[in-house]
Amino acid sequence: MQLLEYFYDRNNELITYHQRKFSIPDNNRVLIYGSPASGKSYLVLDYLMNFDTEDILYIDFDDPKFQFIDIMQEDIEGFIESNSIKILVLDHYEHGYFEYLPSAQKLIILSNKFYDYGDEFKVIEVPLLDYEEFFSFQKQNSERQIFNLFLRHGTLPQLTTQNMPREQLFQSFIKSHFDKSELKLLSVLAHFNSSTVTTFQLYNYAKERYKISKDLIYKQIKEFTQRGIISFIPDAITPSSKKLLFFDFALAKYLSLSQSFLKQFDTMIALSLLKHKIEIKSFGVSGYLTDKQVLILPAPFESEESFWKKAHSKFAIYKKNGIKKVYIVTIATQYNFWIESIEFEALPFYEWVVINDET
Repeated sequence: MQLLEYFYDRNNELITYHQRKFSIPDNNRVLIYGSPASGKSYLVLDYLMNFDTEDILYIDFDDPKFQFIDIMQEDIEGFIESNSIKILVLDHYEHGYFEYLPSAQKLIILSNKFYDYGDEFKVIEVPLLDYEEFFSFQKQNSERQIFNLFLRHGTLPQLTTQNMPREQLFQSFIKSHFDKSELKLLSVLAHFNSSTVTTFQLYNYAKERYKISKDLIYKQIKEFTQRGIISFIPDAITPSSKKLLFFDFALAKYLSLSQSFLKQFDTMIALSLLKHKIEIKSFGVSGYLTDKQVLILPAPFESEESFWKKAHSKFAIYKKNGIKKVYIVTIATQYNFWIESIEFEALPFYEWVVINDET
């Protein structure tokens, strides 16, 4: 009970909080999941400020006191009853810690992974920042300045709200969320970000650089996929091929020298589509095809004349794949043309990203 008293008395107030697109629903059972540092805890702590602290029991399973002490669900339920607690929060909860979940008037579970607790639970997935959220956090910068900041800082919420050097924040984030073995794999994955690759190729690359078993690396890759650290996007032209996407383009560049600006820009576009819940497939080396047959192509610095020639040379491929429209995402250029029935529209990233949820 001493551990529960500690959590009951712990100060969970937020000093600063930037509003996200998400809100906690009124449901009595809520599961909130998402990649590390996506802002799940802050989202809930902000929500709890609407209630009296006496009505809340917030248990953080990442607290170091759990290294030597365990708690039972029966102890929690007894504590809830004796203190008339209305809201129970289980943060950083690992599925299976309890044989059955504690009873409470309102139960909120926060996890890095999705778990199927049945229809009783309302499920919210919290991704890292999208561009619109990042933009809303900025105060007095121009659109171009904000885009440059987004490119450098990436999508980790804490990097947009703290004044520490970017590299120091990346280092702190990595150390707090990954062990040494996982960090080595992170660097391998960052190297292959925005590339078509197989798990076996990742293993071969890794084993040439550090000691790792095939079983362990396959297990870690599966774990990273479940935690949203990486995604594998199938290819529309070659379905057996899959493109690896790292969960943050700025962190990938911090971890690897292989990440050119074009790869960062490509990843930025792909992650924006995924965060808007748009189903996509990669389209060859560069580009993404939506389920509505809209093709999005990164071309940050290409002129209209140059792209017009490229579009004609690849028009047969576009037509064969039933493409209805092509968006060309640029840094600052804007233009529009047609080839037969297909429209080609070029927009700067910060304009295209506003409409990509309609794609």
